[in-house]
Amino acid sequence: MATRKEIIVLIILVLLIVLLVKLAEFYKTNVVEADASKFVFEDLHSKYPNADIEIMSMRDGYNDAGEKYFEIKTKVTEGAFTPCPERMHIYYNYPVQNFVSQPTEYITSNCRVCTGGTCTIAFPEEAIIASHTFAGTEAVHAFVTESEAAYPSVVEGSDRWTITWDSPVSTHYYAVIVGKEGTLVSAEDIQKK
Repeated sequence: MATRKEIIVLIILVLLIVLLVKLAEFYKTNVVEADASKFVFEDLHSKYPNADIEIMSMRDGYNDAGEKYFEIKTKVTEGAFTPCPERMHIYYNYPVQNFVSQPTEYITSNCRVCTGGTCTIAFPEEAIIASHTFAGTEAVHAFVTESEAAYPSVVEGSDRWTITWDSPVSTHYYAVIVGKEGTLVSAEDIQKK
């Protein structure tokens, strides 16, 4: 019969083995996740070299064979601080699976937002476009199109976006507030001091 010491040693050995297996799985997951990020960034930088690129989410998925892969959602914005930024969400599966991932989702294109029905301004790119294309922003639009150096800055609030249009060669700037529900709150011409 095993002595108490031998039982304790066996329990400790089993616990150490379990711990080592878990550490190996953790390390392997982090390495694969890093590989997935690297793959996505390299692919997007080659396709959109001047774009603002970000991984928005990375979730675990499992195929029919029970093998793990990552479902990755990315944000790609071309012309991020121009009057008409184009934002899209591009989806990846890594490693590549035998099924088609979600198609690219176009958030902004052709400098238009809120063209039909219900309107929600959920992203800064939408707020930038709304700040000079909504009814009531005609003076802002003229400022943006007439000044080559005009640039926006965007601040998100709980229920609104504040967009400031400025230019280093102008004596004034515009502060525009757009509600997240798709309404123009205000558009103010402010003289620089």
